Amino acid sequence: MEFDQANLPAFARGCDVLGAGGGGPAGHVLPLARYAVAQHGPVRVVRPDELPADELVMPCAYLGAPDVLVERIGTGRESVGLRRQVEAHFGRPVAALMCTEVGGLNGPSSVMFAAHAGLPLLDADAMGRAFPGVEQVAMQAAGVTASPSILADEHERVVTVQAESGEWLERLARSVSSAWGDRSVTSEYVMTVEQAAKSVVLGSISRAANIGRVLEECAGAPTTAAVGRLAEELGGIRLAECRVTRVHRVKNAATATLATNSRRTVLLEGVNRDEGRWLRLEAGHEYHAVLEDGELRATVPDIITVFDVHSGEPVPVRELRYGLRVVVLALPCPPLWLTPDALRLVGPRAFGLAIDYVPLAVAHA
Repeated sequence: MEFDQANLPAFARGCDVLGAGGGGPAGHVLPLARYAVAQHGPVRVVRPDELPADELVMPCAYLGAPDVLVERIGTGRESVGLRRQVEAHFGRPVAALMCTEVGGLNGPSSVMFAAHAGLPLLDADAMGRAFPGVEQVAMQAAGVTASPSILADEHERVVTVQAESGEWLERLARSVSSAWGDRSVTSEYVMTVEQAAKSVVLGSISRAANIGRVLEECAGAPTTAAVGRLAEELGGIRLAECRVTRVHRVKNAATATLATNSRRTVLLEGVNRDEGRWLRLEAGHEYHAVLEDGELRATVPDIITVFDVHSGEPVPVRELRYGLRVVVLALPCPPLWLTPDALRLVGPRAFGLAIDYVPLAVAHA
């Protein structure tokens, strides 16, 4: 598989679905990604077993506020400086670039970064969806060292940050990003290809592309039918078609961690075949839990996505509003997130919810 101008839009739609309401709209960077492949040629997607085991995999993503990208689109060439610094620091070549966060705008961004850096893109990422924290990645759960964090901006400034933990790495890296106007491109958890094969979410780029393909095939069909098709093909569950009746913003302490510093409770009233049902949706930077009559129907790290019935597009958390007609979909998370250590990183309690993870199969038994 490879990405060119023709198939990038479908991939971006798949990334928005895996964003689970967060990660920033993939459409914000799609023009830059299409320009990069037009300038440098298609980006080849590779598996770990196609690469030299002792060479490096360079995870790459934007760090900062997604809204800033609307005003400061940058160049997409930050990955060139990152690759140069990573190879100088580790003393070995980078074999492939890896998407840190396939959910949202960092999905198509990884194609852009790979094109500019002259690298193939690994068919993998660090989350399998979107999470807000730098340390909420598969490599952290696998014991891969986070440091150094190497940051670059569109003016070819490069900074290397060393820290003893993922938490401190995030604090320091975000300070650098803030100094650059809350927009930077970063690489951390750099690892060998051999390490990556055991420490990342494999196949996530293909999964996003497949989601986009399904949505393209459903063009013209009702959104409820498209969501049902996604649920069938990906082992997920169409939860309900609803109308948003209330969005309540919860204020948290200023000292809260990034994972918990945003909270909304949304009340959903079932419509059409779901008339008479009432759902409660708990959201932060992404959608975290769906409850019905006090019973859990879906919880993070499983992927909860809300679709606008009329446009058929995924709805970011921040765009939920009274009266919006939606269809709610839940997809299973990558299995690596289901260990006790991983759930401490990305389970409901990591986002300030006083509930435990319940697998979709159990919630709908």
